[in-house]
Amino acid sequence: MPRLFATVPLLVFPLLLGCTGKPASADTTRGETQAAMAPSPQATALLGQLLLPGEGGRRGVEVHVWMAEPGGEERQLWILPDGDGRFAQAMSGALTRVHVSAGSDVHRMDASDLPAPDDGGQIDLGTIDLRERLVERRVRVRATEAAPDAVVRVGLWIGPPQTGPQGELPSLGSKQFPTVELGREVAWLLPPDAGAVHFLVERPDGPDHATTWPSGAQQVFGPYESSAFPLDLVLD
Repeated sequence: MPRLFATVPLLVFPLLLGCTGKPASADTTRGETQAAMAPSPQATALLGQLLLPGEGGRRGVEVHVWMAEPGGEERQLWILPDGDGRFAQAMSGALTRVHVSAGSDVHRMDASDLPAPDDGGQIDLGTIDLRERLVERRVRVRATEAAPDAVVRVGLWIGPPQTGPQGELPSLGSKQFPTVELGREVAWLLPPDAGAVHFLVERPDGPDHATTWPSGAQQVFGPYESSAFPLDLVLD
């Protein structure tokens, strides 16, 4: 059965254009109208840094950005911050909004909140402090029978993972989802009041169950409260 790849629906973002009502000559009015119809400044890069509680890298935190296409539709990119919470992404298009997600949105910046591109086309979001908005929770994935070096991939959702028309679960075959050695703990950052937390665990599938993705067996765990995480997820 084919697998879904985790996606976010594209939304239509209306482009608001202003014009001046000051009396002017026909030539001046024509020039102002043309300027009003010109596309908004386009960024060539987005950068910033997330301040996260504790230590240990992003722990499931992602940056999602949307850009306006010439036809008015939006295109989404997701960005993985590095171990220090820094992120930088080359872009082409007019940036419309930025969300920081930890299972659910914990920080949002709409078009009116975004700084203008600098002379080089870069939009610097500066430092986004999330230390008071997130808590760390840990869970260990294990199996009753597994090779010592066996690995899985783990995805976290607030609410059940979205399924496809035939009930297929999302694939975890991208670097968005961490590879975890069975028997080791993995840390996640979540809002302290998050509920309905679900985990989707996917085993690799290939020769001798090596790290070939994404057609391996999957198992869903949850729901859990972020204040009452399980200590272990035990695979069947």
